[in-house]
Amino acid sequence: MQVNVRVVGAELGARRLAAQGRSVVPVLRGTLNTGATATRTERYVKPLRGTIKPARARGALRIKRANSRRLNSRIIPSSSGVPITDYSSWGYDPIDATRARLWVKGPNGKKVAAGFVNPSSQGKLPLATKSSRARNKATGPKAYSYRLPLGVAMAPSVAYWFKQLSGAQTVRWTNIFLQKEFEKRIRRELAKA
Repeated sequence: MQVNVRVVGAELGARRLAAQGRSVVPVLRGTLNTGATATRTERYVKPLRGTIKPARARGALRIKRANSRRLNSRIIPSSSGVPITDYSSWGYDPIDATRARLWVKGPNGKKVAAGFVNPSSQGKLPLATKSSRARNKATGPKAYSYRLPLGVAMAPSVAYWFKQLSGAQTVRWTNIFLQKEFEKRIRRELAKA
């Protein structure tokens, strides 16, 4: 998802700064970087607080900051699955005596996770499903399986929740924040001269 934001008054601010021999580019860069950080915190990390640990969410939502070569700032969500044990709330729905379907609770409801749990066991540890594949070759059927030990089940990535939380409200909030931040920085720069 890409959002283009046009700051109202940028031309006027640029002309006023140019009259004082200053550039508007550092002001825009600072505005974009502050806006990306604030948007990540307010619109993504805080709503995910009851779902995923905040440090994990911040780490999975990287920010590419504006610099001298690139005058845009981006939030890039990680598409890697999150271990189910990093979720605040997870549960299971029994299928039979030894298998149950895992789910995690997110900001918009439940989402099925990739794994299973044995509801009859004492520990009820969420385990990942084993991956195997069968192919028919000219020499006969061949089965491949990954020889990995049973690990912790993986739940939806932060990118999944990022997409769920990105909408018109987030764009509107970001636009308003960037407008206010830009005006504040322009006033500060003009006051320095």
